[in-house]
Amino acid sequence: MSSLFELPDETVVLEHQIAGHRHEHGKLYTGMLKHIDGYVMKPVQNNHRGKTEIEFYEQVFQSSHPVVSKLKQIVPHFFGLHQFVTDTATHYFIKLEDVAAGMAKPCIADIKIGRQTWDPYSSPEKQHAENMKYRGTKDPLGFCIPGMCIHDLASDKVLKLDKHYGRSLNCDSVKDAFLLYFNSTQVIERRLLAEVLNQLNAVRLWFEEQRHYLFYATSLLLVYDADLLKKGSNILNVRIRMIDFAHVFPAHDSQDSNYLEGLYKLIEIISSIQ
Repeated sequence: MSSLFELPDETVVLEHQIAGHRHEHGKLYTGMLKHIDGYVMKPVQNNHRGKTEIEFYEQVFQSSHPVVSKLKQIVPHFFGLHQFVTDTATHYFIKLEDVAAGMAKPCIADIKIGRQTWDPYSSPEKQHAENMKYRGTKDPLGFCIPGMCIHDLASDKVLKLDKHYGRSLNCDSVKDAFLLYFNSTQVIERRLLAEVLNQLNAVRLWFEEQRHYLFYATSLLLVYDADLLKKGSNILNVRIRMIDFAHVFPAHDSQDSNYLEGLYKLIEIISSIQ
């Protein structure tokens, strides 16, 4: 196999990646990989954004600060870096927890939080480009949905909805998107919604307390196992994690109102489904 298409040993392309850069034909390592040992591997961007994300994970998992250390419960577990050397370059990957591990029918939603998704050092062109995206939900609600993967129990099919679907949503249709994601178009799965809200409120409480970081273009990854819903299990496997930390900045003792406003709206909309 040509080195142009080579993957690191014992890895495959992560099947359930739903947003962000992907490993595509003719491109090197632009998407998430899955290692045989169970963790996922995120390519490190070869610029300051990659450095920022590595430093953020290292700070969180090395910190003994009572507030910062709480992040360990709401971000994917960090296993360090993986180095992959080819004939032409050295590539680095961040090794992270696979949030969907062990789920038979994982339903995944990538929800980008914040009305402002560009960081303070972005060019005017970048700011304008970001402001034009997802205007139907990002402007009025403070969040958007770049992608979802749903094991639809009614049709027994897997639905993959990308950024084009997310950009079509508005304040009215976004509720329908969540009903679809939660397999609640016919019967409201109240226990599932209650557990999702419980975990979202844990994120909210952390943000209301913390004054360390400002997060831009960061997503919440919502994952649950639809197989347990189908079987009527008393156990619901729900995991919510913050992801994507290439644009994290010091807060200088200020509250991250941009993130909180979007999170409040997200909680409000999901609460209204019940």
